[in-house]
Amino acid sequence: MQKYLDKPLLINNRKFDIRGYALMTSVGGVIKGYMYRDCYFRTSSKQFDLNNLHSRFVHLTNDAIQMNSEDYGKFESGNKLSINDF
Repeated sequence: MQKYLDKPLLINNRKFDIRGYALMTSVGGVIKGYMYRDCYFRTSSKQFDLNNLHSRFVHLTNDAIQMNSEDYGKFESGNKLSINDF
């Protein structure tokens, strides 16, 4: 069982997730971690609304879903923000 966040962090009243990249290596028993400094934010096409729980365009930031919204790319190109644009 889980609880849906009813007060999530929002960007311009829309849900988002953050994508970053990291690499872990192990050579000769030495473990190293590398993190790419840039990341990006994926945003939803519609404003967050708990009364509209059936709209995937409000609650999910997945590209395969968002690209089917009539508002895809309306606010950010490809519904993505760079860390600098954020």
